[in-house]
Amino acid sequence: MRQDTSTLIGEPVIDRCHMDRDDPSANAARWTDPGARLLRIGRHGEAALAGDLSRLATESPAGRRDPQRQLLIGEVAGRPWFVTRADPVPGPGRRVAPLRQSDLPPAEREIVWAGLAALNWHESAPLCPRCHGVTEASQGGLSRICTACAAVVFPRTDPAVISAVLDDRDRIVLARQPSWEPGRVSVLAGFVEAGEAAEHALVREVGEETSLRVTAARYISSQPWPFPRSLMLGYVARAEGDIALSDHELAEAAHYSRDQVRDLTTAGTLILPAPMSIARSLVDGWLADRLPAPESGADLSTPLGPEIPDPSQP
Repeated sequence: MRQDTSTLIGEPVIDRCHMDRDDPSANAARWTDPGARLLRIGRHGEAALAGDLSRLATESPAGRRDPQRQLLIGEVAGRPWFVTRADPVPGPGRRVAPLRQSDLPPAEREIVWAGLAALNWHESAPLCPRCHGVTEASQGGLSRICTACAAVVFPRTDPAVISAVLDDRDRIVLARQPSWEPGRVSVLAGFVEAGEAAEHALVREVGEETSLRVTAARYISSQPWPFPRSLMLGYVARAEGDIALSDHELAEAAHYSRDQVRDLTTAGTLILPAPMSIARSLVDGWLADRLPAPESGADLSTPLGPEIPDPSQP
């Protein structure tokens, strides 16, 4: 496990066009752009995927755009992208499949996350939280506007923590939820509660689910998970103690060595998370010994330095 003090930064793929995304003329030009793409996503999160489910199969926008149904995602490399809730169309070299099971390249993953999140939120927020009037999507789809009181409503995100939890032998904790098929496992995760720090949620969730005590943790990266509207905050953590399932959220959980994971997945008796998930990225990073040591993060449990002196004291 390598020690690492690097700083994480990510360059967004999508230009969300904040300067003019609510300008009807700008969006009309985007809709008729020869390079524009329209992504259809079905009611159950399915889309048309090409070949081995590794590329999106999209279409060119046609007809007059309905801003209530065809939402602007943004531009990728100058190409406008829109999303709509509609049955995807299979065809030669393309088939309809759940997006959760796809293995898309990074740029297309961002498009899917943004598109799904937008659709899910708009469908769940038809009423104004202030006056309970009817809301409608803004021209760009970034917000909703109340037709009664003109209040502007913005999307909400549910933060959740997810972590590769390791023991002192560098073994990872993998667990199965009761609703999953036998053999399917993932790393530990849970939602951040109101008024709770993400790091506190990590300690609490690991303790509640496995009785393990987290002794160190380091933030890795985040990932939107719009099923329906989560933002996953990824960590690597060290924990001590013996696993004891203390609630009904998990059917089983255990420590696994790298050799065990490789052997069991090769044999087909262990099924890892979907390739598009941050859970899989954490497991793959651990398998390749590329995760930083949890202890390499800053320790904020004690003061960082001497207190500021009181100027009234000699």
